[in-house]
Parts: sequence; structure tokens; C-alpha cells
Amino acid sequence: MKRAIVALCCALVVLGAAVYFFVARPLLRPSEVTAVAERAVATDDLVLLGGLNVKQAAFLERWLLGRPPATTGVAARAPGAAERTLLDHLRAAGVDARHDVDYALYALYPAAGETTRHAVVLIGRFNPGAVNAYLTRELQATPHEGSGPASFEVTRTDPTTCRPSAAWLVTAAPEWIVLADPASHAILLPRFAGASTESPEKLAWWRGLARADVASLGIPGLDRLESAATQPFAKRSAGTLATEADAFGRLYLGLGVKTVPPQGVLRFVIDAKDPARATQKIKAWEQAVNESRARWAAQMPSVAALYDSLKVRADGSRSTIEFTVDRTLAANSQRVVNELLAAALGGLGVRVSEPTATAQPAERIDTEPVAFVPAVAAAALPPYDPRAQFAEDVDQIQGPFGLRLGEMRVSAEAGVGLELVVEGFAAEIPNASAGGDRVRLFVASVKSASGQELLRPEPCGRERNGQPVAFTTWGAHRLKAAKTVRLIEGTDPRTFGSISGRAELRLPTRTEVVSLPRPAAGAVAARYGATFTVTQVAGGSVSYQLAGARDRVLLFRALNAKGQPLASPSSFSSEFLFGEGVSGQKNYAGTIDRLEVVFVAEEEPVDLPFTLTDFTLAAKSSGGVALDRTAPLRPYSYQALQRDYPRPRGGANPLEPFELSLDRVQSFFGLKLDFTLRSPDVPNFQRAFAVGRLRLTRLQLNDGTVVAPPAADAATPAGSLRSRWETPVRFTGSPKDGALSTSLSLFVDTKAKPEDLKAAQGILTMQFPRTLETLALDDLIVGRQARLGELTVTVVARGRKNLTLETSRDGDRVYYIRLIGADGQAVAFFGPNVVEAPGGAWRFELSPLGAVVKAEIVLAREQDRKAYPVTLAPR
Repeated sequence: MKRAIVALCCALVVLGAAVYFFVARPLLRPSEVTAVAERAVATDDLVLLGGLNVKQAAFLERWLLGRPPATTGVAARAPGAAERTLLDHLRAAGVDARHDVDYALYALYPAAGETTRHAVVLIGRFNPGAVNAYLTRELQATPHEGSGPASFEVTRTDPTTCRPSAAWLVTAAPEWIVLADPASHAILLPRFAGASTESPEKLAWWRGLARADVASLGIPGLDRLESAATQPFAKRSAGTLATEADAFGRLYLGLGVKTVPPQGVLRFVIDAKDPARATQKIKAWEQAVNESRARWAAQMPSVAALYDSLKVRADGSRSTIEFTVDRTLAANSQRVVNELLAAALGGLGVRVSEPTATAQPAERIDTEPVAFVPAVAAAALPPYDPRAQFAEDVDQIQGPFGLRLGEMRVSAEAGVGLELVVEGFAAEIPNASAGGDRVRLFVASVKSASGQELLRPEPCGRERNGQPVAFTTWGAHRLKAAKTVRLIEGTDPRTFGSISGRAELRLPTRTEVVSLPRPAAGAVAARYGATFTVTQVAGGSVSYQLAGARDRVLLFRALNAKGQPLASPSSFSSEFLFGEGVSGQKNYAGTIDRLEVVFVAEEEPVDLPFTLTDFTLAAKSSGGVALDRTAPLRPYSYQALQRDYPRPRGGANPLEPFELSLDRVQSFFGLKLDFTLRSPDVPNFQRAFAVGRLRLTRLQLNDGTVVAPPAADAATPAGSLRSRWETPVRFTGSPKDGALSTSLSLFVDTKAKPEDLKAAQGILTMQFPRTLETLALDDLIVGRQARLGELTVTVVARGRKNLTLETSRDGDRVYYIRLIGADGQAVAFFGPNVVEAPGGAWRFELSPLGAVVKAEIVLAREQDRKAYPVTLAPR
């Protein structure tokens, strides 16, 4: 009986695959209208052509993810016209992308100055009257004069950059919609209306590849790619690609999907222009892949196994590189993650074992489940309690929220004065602590003491002043938010009067729980316009779909047989291709007995306005203040070092009295070199911010090759951006046996392996202050400056627990910073975190352990520098 069932299942799978390949797939092939559109956009100067088989993508989505469940009632909130994507515009114009669009094309042409020339063509079934009505009604489009179908010009303002976007001309016909820049539109529209006289072989290379894929991208001439770019970075990238691939004529990138077994295939197809040189390049790529695979096989076999999904092959003048995404790749990727965790945690005595396919996940109960109750009233929510455990000090309490000014800083953006960070906090709020945008923070106004509005007008921008920020969860489901606002240029913080805004809460006042016992595929929970559908349950994993009024689903969770909520170690979700809902998966630690879906039956909007008037940014005292016990710094020259630590005659250590060792060389996408520097307990060294610098000048390899840093004035290669050839020297620990010690690390982006390294050469430079002087900042209000000659120190940021000072130049002269409290005593601090910028404009970020009112910057006015050449071999 079991064998019969297995045989029947296999037969059904084979039959399904046959139906797809021999019935469904032919029906999903692009129509003749698509061929007409391809001929229309494929002008002689075409630079790039992209295609998406929407009909096939929708079919595969239904095959692999299922059809989004039909819903009734309230739909998900639609974005405003300014934030709409092309898909949103189509939906608002009455076009159902899933059913009305069959194919989409994108064409790119040589740019006209700084204007991009491109076109989008949609092929399907459309109502031109409805599309044109939407364009004029909601996008304020203007009719464009010309023969043929009615065309409309649309000009929008980019909501992110605030710049007017390029104008588009839109023409809708029953079988196609064309969107293009005016210059391209004038060329393309007649080509749609008239019969093409071009040779059918012109697009044979494209169709032979694109018809087999769901998504396609073709570049018919790599040497013309740079002509279509308008931005400097894009031009450089296109030029680099054209130079690297100068032996190739055409490039194609396609994404195909197979249903049985489920897998995706990403392939690069390259047609050679110079077959001999192309063959050499392909062989070089194959050799690089094989060398990389062999290197990883010795160090981490699981990473080497990932290369099994990569294949390179050649067929005459055509070369193909394929990358397969399937279950084997997923399993190999999981092994990589497990090995990395084992390597990272092994030193802590933690063992990471690889789960088996058949093992049930070990049960783990969620000890801090999100709180939800059947009914709650906004008036019954307790006020914010700053004395509760882990609660933050605040300046004002409004209902369950605590508000404060968290930070003030000088903006690096041109045309902006200061930036203020307003923070909000709340303990766990029943029914509202599961995330999302139910709890938001707005800042409406910043005014001076005289009533002048200081908030910078920002009608657009990615994180503009008028946009709210959502509260997020942290520790025990507490909520916090930080909204940054920018002020008008020239704002003086001493004139601040008030900050006003509001905390907004959409409180679910009544909830309803729908239980799905022993859930299986097809189980549905639907309430209040939202539909939750289980698509698969396997072990501790639940796959689901969510459609309709999605914010009506507060949360869902899995329970064991005892009714205890199971912990969820991981989850993921994504929008459906055409936006009808969400498909996701949630993993639970244990065996699932039932699911609970919590719906919002009723909700109450709550607005809690606030006004902040405290701009001192003073941290509330929580007891004693930690004092800075650093001994007074004193001048100490290199001559004094020689006197106190004379070098033994004939000594073997050329760095005497210092000692530098190369302890370890590791390979991780480059070479990481770990050093240890030891020094006698020289005066000032223990706490000084920077007493020296270690800089590598070259790496010598065993085969005679030399790896050197790029020249300072040379264009930096993209790969070397991760390299770190030098590092400051700072001793932070206490002396041990009369000696100081610090660890230093450098990283070189190279393909060399640790065993290839023969020696590392560099220079260790140590600094000794002959004279010291103190520059005082009498108050720490943001923007306050202190000068000494040509050196200026500015307070650029101030927060409740942080202070940042910046030098205009000579940052290496800052030997120490002493922070002073109101009682005149020096306050200890964590740090500094030093950020070096060109020209010596260094930033020093400090975290005081108490309230501070002023700072003393200790500068080395005159200093000796001693450079020690070093050559170190790995141990």
C-alpha cells in the first residue's frame, strides 16, 4: 500500500511537471505584441535592454508560493501619490498587474547631456481612458501635442532628493503602454505605429536567451555602456566594465526558475568580439575560481562546497557562467553559518552542532512573550516610570511615554545649522509592543525664546523633519524612538526656547484570538478584513500568507501541547510580487500543537502632545561620580627617554626600549596581522590618547612578490578600501611588572595566504612631548570653540552620555582631554573613540561617567618623534 502511494505521488509530480513544460509554459510565452515592442525599442543606438515575463512570473509565484488569499473588507493603506512606485500607479489607474500585464521591457539609450534617455513598455490589456484619467486627475499630467494616440507629460518632484524628476511622456493603447523621456518617446512612438523594416536577425541573440528566462538583461554593445551614464560614478563603473570586458561584444544576464525540483538559475552569457582574447579571460576566470575553491577547501570546506553551484562553460564564441540557487545551496550555506558560529564561539566553550534533517527542534519556551489582552483602555495605561528598572531619565512624562532631548550636534550637511535628537521611551504597552508603526514620534516645532521657528522647512527628503519615526522594541519589549530634526542655518543654541511634538499611539483596545489546532496547509483565520493562511507546517516551521488589512493582525504564535508559547529563533517574510500581501516563514523551537492568531477588533487613536524646554542635556545623577585619577601630565622628551632607558651596547633589539612582535597572521578575505607592542612605563604613556603610530610599508612574500599600499595621490582601487595599513598606538591598560602592553591589528586586502608571507616591513613612530599646554573650553554648549594659534577645538556634539570634540588641524597634538564637573573635579570617561579625517581634523568621542561642565585639552606644543624601521617575520 505504501509503495502504491509513493508511486502515485511520483506520478503526480511528473504529471505536474509535464503540464507545466508542455502546456502552461507555451501559453506563457510572450505574444506577438511583445515582439513588436522589442523591435520598436531596439534602435541602432540601444545600450541596454531589460525584460520581465510578468505572466510567467505570476504563474511561478502561484506554483511556488500559492495564490494570495482573496480578502474582503478594509485593504492595506495605499501610499500617497508622491511615494507610489510604478506598481502603485498602475493599481491606482485600475490596472491589475497580475492579470492585465503580460510582459515589461526597459530600454536605455545614450544620454543627452545630463538627461537619461530611457523607456518602459508594458504589454497586456489596458483601458486607455482610465489610464489617461488617472494621469490628469492625480498626477496633474498635461496633454502632449502630436499625431497618434493621446500622450501626456508627467513631471514629479522626487520625494527623497527634493529635485524635480525628469519629465516622462506616457502613451496608453489597448495593447501597450509606453513611458519614455521626450526625446526617446518621439522616436519610439512612430515605430510602434508603423511596420518595422528591420532584419529579424537583429534581435535573434536576445530572443534566443530571454524567452527561456523570467527576467532578462542584455547589453548589445559593452563599449557603448558608458555613453548612457549621467552620474560620474556610473560613468567610471561603466568605463571600468568596458575596459575589463573589451574582448567581448554582448553581455546577457538572465534569471530562470525551474519548478521540479524548485531551483533558480542565474546565468551570465557573454559573446566574444575577439575569440582568442575572450578565451584567455574565461580561462583566467576559471583558474581564479578553482584557486579560490582550493584555498577554501583547505581552510573551510563548507565554503568550498558553495562553488559546486557555480559552473563556467564555453561553446564557440559564447561563454556562460551559471549560478544555481536550490536546496543544496541552502544546505551548504547553513553549514557555512554553523562553522562560522563554531569558530567564533569555540573559544568560549560553546559547541555548535549541525541540525539533522529528521531531528525535531529542541523545545524552548518564550519566557518574555509579547503582552496582549482581550480589552484595554487608553485611560488605564500607567504613566511612564523613570524609576523602574532599566528605565531612562526623561524631562517630561506624557501618559505611558517619557520624552527628552537626547543629543545636539553640528550638522555635516550644507545649509543646515544644528541637529537635535528627540528621544521617546515607554515600558511595554499591552497590545502595542509587537513592532510596526502603531507607536510613532513626531517633532512639530523648535522655537527660540523669542518665538521664532527654527525648524528647517523640508517638504521632501528621505528622513525629513515632518516625517515621524516609529518606536522599536528592545529589552523586555520596552519601546524607544529617536527622531532627528535639522534646524535653519545660523541657529544659536543659547536662544532655544522649546521643542514641541507628539507621541502617537494606535492602541488596540479589543482583540480577538483565533486558534488553529494542529495546523496544516490550508488552515485559515480571517477577521476584520485580514486573512491569515497557513501554507505549510514542517517540524517547527510554519509558512504562511497574510493579505488584506494586514495591520489588523497583531501577532501570531505557536503553542506546545501544554499551551505554552514556543520561542521563535528566526523568521522572514516578503511582499508578493504584485503587492497583494505577504508570504513568510517563522521557525519555532519545539513541536507545534496549535497556532494563535491575534486580531485587532477595535482600536483607539491617542495623541499625546509634549513641549520640552530643558536644553542642558544634563544626565540625572544616579549616585557617586567616577573621578578621573590620571596623574598630571608632564613634558617628557626623547632625550629623557634615552637617559632613563639607555640602550644596551650591542643590544639585539633595534627598537630598544620598545618591543614589537608579529603574533599572528590570519586569512579572512585578506590578511589580518596582529601585533603586540610593549613599552616601559614611560610618563604619560598609560593614558595619552596617541603616543605613536605603526605603519606598514610593504609585505614580502616567499615567491619574491611585494604587496605595497597604494600611493597617497593615486586613485584608490575599490578592493583596497577595506585595507588598513596603519594604526595609532595607545596604551589603555595598567602596567604589569613595570611594562605597558597594547595589541594592534592591520588588514591588507590581498589574495596571499598566511603561509605566503615572508616578512612585514614598516615604521613604528613614537611621540614625546617636550612642552605641554592646556586649552580650556569653559562651557560645552554645541558650537563653542577654543583657539590656540591656528588650532581650533570645537564642541560638535553633546548628548546625555556623550561629548564629541573636533580639531581643525593637528589632531595628533591632542595628548589628553580632562573633563571637569561642577565641583571642579576631573570626571572619568570611557574612550576616546578617535575618528581621523584628512588634514588633521580629528574627532574625539568621549562618554563621561558623570555630569561635566567644561573641558581642558592638553596639547603637545613641541614634540620629538622617533621613527623605528621594523621588519617582522611571522612566528
